[in-house]
Amino acid sequence: MYDGKIDFENLDITRCTEYKVNKGKLYGLKAYSKALKRFVSLAVWYPMDGRTDKWQLYFSTDEMQDAKEVLDFYRTRFQLEFCFRDAKQHAGMTNCQATDFRKLAFHFNASLAAINLAKAACKKMGIKYSISSCKSVIHNAYMLERFICVSGIEPNTQLIDKLFKELILFTAKAA
Repeated sequence: MYDGKIDFENLDITRCTEYKVNKGKLYGLKAYSKALKRFVSLAVWYPMDGRTDKWQLYFSTDEMQDAKEVLDFYRTRFQLEFCFRDAKQHAGMTNCQATDFRKLAFHFNASLAAINLAKAACKKMGIKYSISSCKSVIHNAYMLERFICVSGIEPNTQLIDKLFKELILFTAKAA
């Protein structure tokens, strides 16, 4: 509280607790925040490349939380933020005109479920998750099925099975 400011470029790790995290180093300490006028649980994350001029700070007003919990809560929160952003932009979450609470709840759940299913499908197929990649995969699958149906010929199923995934993921990998 009366020791002065924390120098994050030259952090005194003797006063910190170090935690094992992927993609960097995490240090936790209890610090006094002048703005909040209270003690906070502070998590200082340094990236794995070893640079000390680039760090991220996370804090919680719950002093009992350790730095690992604080970091996990922030990461979870931002995953939720991304899910809501994608649902609003691509799954029509804000396009419902119903006024009944049950209908609105169903619409919101359907939008969020569509985003989560898209994320799960991308993970299963091994492609990096993005809505544009997911849309490309779905469009390519539809077009391939449509070409096969409209052509009127019986396709070679062994050849189609061999090339199906490669043809569907063509634009997803290019993007």
